[in-house]
Amino acid sequence: MSYRPVRNRSSGASGMIVPEYKIALLGSLGVGKSALTVKFITRRFINEYDPTLEDTYSKEDVIDNQTMLVRLMDTAHGDAENLERYIQWADGLMVVYSITSKHSFNYAKNLLLEISELQKSRETHEAPVILVGNKNEMERYRQVSKLDGSSLATQYACSYHEVSAAGEFKDVENVFHETVREIRREADRHVPLKPLFISEEKTIPPSPPSSRKDRDRAKSPQPKAPRVLQKRTVSSFKFFNKGFKIF
Repeated sequence: MSYRPVRNRSSGASGMIVPEYKIALLGSLGVGKSALTVKFITRRFINEYDPTLEDTYSKEDVIDNQTMLVRLMDTAHGDAENLERYIQWADGLMVVYSITSKHSFNYAKNLLLEISELQKSRETHEAPVILVGNKNEMERYRQVSKLDGSSLATQYACSYHEVSAAGEFKDVENVFHETVREIRREADRHVPLKPLFISEEKTIPPSPPSSRKDRDRAKSPQPKAPRVLQKRTVSSFKFFNKGFKIF
């Protein structure tokens, strides 16, 4: 698969170039996609939204000491029909269900299956998927257990979070920050390796003589080094009686 790089754009206010990350929120009607989006963008909880509207929001944020632009697509009901378009647009996908609705959980199951099949057929690397169980402040009305949520996430190798759009801002912020981190980790795994070049060592010829005196010295024959004769030692002597007699 080919690598889809993270986009860059100008922040506008500061004029510096910052990385941009796009997240599409998917899920059935009434699970709180819009509430999660607006809570992250404005820190406020708003309960009523028009489920037929699709909108995109942007927020400049600091994650892990780096300034970046986070863009969110709050998809409309019936998003399964436009799933391929959302996958094409997004760097990461957040599949949301309500812990108070078994129907929304089954809808999320079908979405994960369709996302998995669509991403396998694409030429680019797969965008990370985050499974989010919303409305955990309504524990007394729970229909989907944490075990069911984590098991589904394990089945599709995606991260899992439970959160409340009506709860603490930091909890909602953490879910979006973790989604951005997943996108960055996935991008790092698919960065193409640079080719390794090995250069051969070459013998550097000596530089030519710079002055005329040096050139004349290089042309004149160099005296040979004196030959050193090694002194031979005799360890034993042999006497031969050939040619003389001993009286």
